[in-house]
Amino acid sequence: MAQNRRMIYQINLARHTMMKALDAGCLEQLGITTTQLTALMVLKEHENCLMKELANALMLDNSAVTGLAKRMLANGLIERSTCETDSRASRLSSSDKGKDVLKKGMTLLQDLNSEMDKGFSERELDTVARYLQHVTQLFSGKKK
Repeated sequence: MAQNRRMIYQINLARHTMMKALDAGCLEQLGITTTQLTALMVLKEHENCLMKELANALMLDNSAVTGLAKRMLANGLIERSTCETDSRASRLSSSDKGKDVLKKGMTLLQDLNSEMDKGFSERELDTVARYLQHVTQLFSGKKK
């Protein structure tokens, strides 16, 4: 199997397929997108974060986060407040509804992670995790 693994293609295909299924599951079970769920995870860790901080965490440009925040505000998932040190900037935090959706979303993600792990030993999963961390570091310019 060592010949012609086509790892870039396989990783891209796996990511695309996984994200498409995850988006469908999030929409069906939670009524939100995967990106919105990820934003709620960021806000749990960084309550009252600036929009530009959310953009960095999600690896999105500022205009994409502006649209995302508008949709999430309209759905009652987050709350926006003016930054106390810069009136042009906005701070975002999860609403009670957002926190509830996040709880359900974390259960969904745990179930999916368990499903993905089936049929693999802990050693194999550790190797896959190490490989993916290596690829991430390689292409982000971060060397260990």
